[in-house]
Amino acid sequence: MLRPSTLVPHGLGRRMDWTGRRGVRCFVLLLACGGAALMLGVHALLAGSGPSFAAAKSYAAGPDPVSVAIGDLNGDGKLDVATANATPGTLSVLLNGGNASFGSKVDYESGSRPVSVAIGDLNADGKADLVTGNMSTLGRFPSQDVAVLFNRGDGTFADRVEYPIGLGHGELSVAIGDLNGDGRLDVAVADDSHSSVSVLLNSGNGGLQDHVDYAVGFLPLSIAIGDLNGDGKADLATANTFGSSVSVLLNTGDGTFRPKVDYATGPNPPDVAIGDLNGDGKVDLATANGNDANTVSVLIGRGDGSFSAKVDAGVGRGPASIAIVDLNGDHKPDLATANAGANTVTALSNRGDGHVQSRTDVRTGSQPRGIAFGDLNGDGRPDLATADGANTVSVLVNKTVSCKVPKVTKKALPAAKRALARAHCRVGTLRRTSSTIKRGRVVSQAPKPGTLMPAGGRVNLVVSRGRRRS
Repeated sequence: MLRPSTLVPHGLGRRMDWTGRRGVRCFVLLLACGGAALMLGVHALLAGSGPSFAAAKSYAAGPDPVSVAIGDLNGDGKLDVATANATPGTLSVLLNGGNASFGSKVDYESGSRPVSVAIGDLNADGKADLVTGNMSTLGRFPSQDVAVLFNRGDGTFADRVEYPIGLGHGELSVAIGDLNGDGRLDVAVADDSHSSVSVLLNSGNGGLQDHVDYAVGFLPLSIAIGDLNGDGKADLATANTFGSSVSVLLNTGDGTFRPKVDYATGPNPPDVAIGDLNGDGKVDLATANGNDANTVSVLIGRGDGSFSAKVDAGVGRGPASIAIVDLNGDHKPDLATANAGANTVTALSNRGDGHVQSRTDVRTGSQPRGIAFGDLNGDGRPDLATADGANTVSVLVNKTVSCKVPKVTKKALPAAKRALARAHCRVGTLRRTSSTIKRGRVVSQAPKPGTLMPAGGRVNLVVSRGRRRS
């Protein structure tokens, strides 16, 4: 995708003594992982252009929420939240009342043990639907399926429609994207029990065709969709927890995929995200790494679907999921992880070349497993939401000071400078020209009004000299 927030798949570990994201060892008995972290509000470890957040606000979700997704579920222009709740087999929908405040949850049956949720309009009716990956724990031969819940248009959902993946006892992570270029959204599933990816193409009315499977690395616990080789076709990447790798599957163009190519990551990655981290127009990969590594790995893309060796950076304890998003408004995608062992989110600000220039830790609810991003209060800044082990969703409103360029054309230059200063902007290049506009007033500005830049962003001005004398 470049994995939009509405499509982020997240989930939970298979072993009952794991409290992090699927496959992340953050044992409950390791109380030291809460020590200093529990004292955190917002802590910037390095001086730099790190984002800042308001204190997390928690909202009740269903029991055992392990995945969170963000999207406009009732068509009112405000982004809502959905969680996959593993233990009861439900989805919780929390509608946004405005300004990032959410109403009481409404639960929907999703099938047994959903560990991921994604949002997308599968039947092309303009309404955002919900998709989960489910594992049946009943009977001698447990089965797996994908469930689709179609949106009625008001933020309520019809009963689920299930599509079988086959027998198995593993967990399914789902992502949504147009995989065969027909303009309809398809579903891709990482299946940890078979170390495979299942692709379910859209039949045209929101229904899904039979799955086609492809081998990936050992125990894939997350999947992301994006154009990894720049050919305009949506490719797949999985985080392979027991393989300590990512698998890349390039799309042939019709929704079928070439054999996997694996790249080493940090140990036991439970999650992978896609984005251009070094600004070269080529898509990169980032993973959250478990097994007490407490790191992320960045793999820079070469542009042909291959990737350079990983570079690691430290994050909070027990990173369970990862997202790529510009959090500080400098037009450089940053990294954010939900850290199940530290009860925090870590934001790593990107220097612009894929390397970290600052780290910010923000306290969340207990044991955050899934993470998603979106502008929840309509101020132009991406906010964060986490699915927490305390049966809650934590909402972290982005309060990073930025320069939102005001309109200063036709203002006198002193007044224009004051307006820019109030908006946390400053004057860049100052040029003068003859104009019919009154002398000393701004003729034009760049960038245009409403542009969001980091605090101190430069606005170039052209100021009138008055009419040219003949």
